[in-house]
Amino acid sequence: MGYTLDKIAKELGLSKTTVSRAISGKGRISEETRAKVNDFIKEINYRPSAVARSLAASRTFNVGLVFPADSALGEMPYFQTLMTGVCDRAMEYEYDVLIILADNDGISALKHAVRNKKIDAVMVSRCEQDSKVINFLKEAAIPYIVVGDPMEPGVPFIDHDNEGAATRMIETLIDKGITRMALIGGGENINVTHSRLAGFRQGFINRGMKADENQIYLNMHKSDRMDKVLKTAIAEGAECIVCMDDMLCNSVLNCLHNDGLSVPEDIKLCSFYDSNLLSTSKPSITSLYFDAKKLGAEGLSMLMRNLDGEDVTNLTLSDFNIQMRDSTN
Repeated sequence: MGYTLDKIAKELGLSKTTVSRAISGKGRISEETRAKVNDFIKEINYRPSAVARSLAASRTFNVGLVFPADSALGEMPYFQTLMTGVCDRAMEYEYDVLIILADNDGISALKHAVRNKKIDAVMVSRCEQDSKVINFLKEAAIPYIVVGDPMEPGVPFIDHDNEGAATRMIETLIDKGITRMALIGGGENINVTHSRLAGFRQGFINRGMKADENQIYLNMHKSDRMDKVLKTAIAEGAECIVCMDDMLCNSVLNCLHNDGLSVPEDIKLCSFYDSNLLSTSKPSITSLYFDAKKLGAEGLSMLMRNLDGEDVTNLTLSDFNIQMRDSTN
């Protein structure tokens, strides 16, 4: 037998409004009546429809997950894993996830979702400097959280300890006797680039050395300069190419292969991010492993607490692992 609010109300001898108030937990009814309704719906295993639940709670039961519209295919392993964590945790809260593409090149989709009340809260998957996404959310009357350190006060965020992990990687390489390194980095408009750059420099400082600033090459995503930059870095004495992420590392591998250079015989190689993009690389690549799925899940939980009006403390996850592999032997 399919139960509706009307049928439940008739069965219990109550009004439809009273039943709705008991289910939603809102409105003035006696505790005896509320218990009567809740006991009955448990007995019949009643679950309100999404529309009825939404109307009763004044929520959409949707959260928006903002992805950058310019994310290249090589970046997708991270975003896909993050999304898996978000979606899995959202299911526990009986929420659905709406994917929204927005970045500094355009936020119209985000504006549409917020202003038309299609979502209850927003998670932003990437931090850009002077972010149009974050600036809009700060003014909008909607709970939100950012994945990545926004590097400004008052913005709730969750992040991996990218700076600390990069520092530890560089220290480990130096301890192995690898001291002449070139850094291949991403866009300067992305906050994680600056966190990883700070870690790169700090690793040298912690070992009483100084990074060669002439061997730091940023804005290398989607760059046609890669081959030229690598030849310059190697000619100037680099014995190891350090890449800020797996996408850059994969590009470096391809360039080195095309130039007839072998890893690690001719040049050593490592990455500040490990994903399945590098899982089949020969040789295996020394890299930093972060649990992006956990990051997404923990971020969603923070967002739900924010939505429920709780004070949310920013969280930095420090459970990274250094995967020492053949590329730095």
